[in-house]
Amino acid sequence: MKNSNETNSDYTRLSKIMTKAHYKQIVSDAITYAKAELDAGPEIPMNNSVYNQLIAIKKEVIDEGKIYSEDEADERYSLGLMAIRNYDGYEGFAYKDMLVDISYGISLYPTMS
Repeated sequence: MKNSNETNSDYTRLSKIMTKAHYKQIVSDAITYAKAELDAGPEIPMNNSVYNQLIAIKKEVIDEGKIYSEDEADERYSLGLMAIRNYDGYEGFAYKDMLVDISYGISLYPTMS
C-alpha cells in the first residue's frame, strides 16, 4: 500500500469485480492500511473509528455472515461517508476508494459470488 499522499492505480474497484473473494481482499488491505494510519496517528479519532469499523465488518459481515440491508449498513457503519467527507478531492486515492467500496458492499456481500 502506498502512503496517504500517493494514488494507487493498481486498485480495482468492487464494482469491477463483485465477488466475495475480492471484497475480502479489499477489507484485508484496508485493515492493513488503517492499522498503519492508527499507529501513526492514534490521537486522530477518525483513525480509531475507521479501524474499529473495518474489524467489525470483517467479523460480522465476512466471518459471521450477518446480513444488513443498505439502510442498516449505513446506520451501523459510517466509514463510507467518513471517507467521502474527509478525502474529498482525493481522486484515485485507493484508501478512500476502498472505504467507499467496503461500505457499498456490506449489504451486497451475501449475494456476491
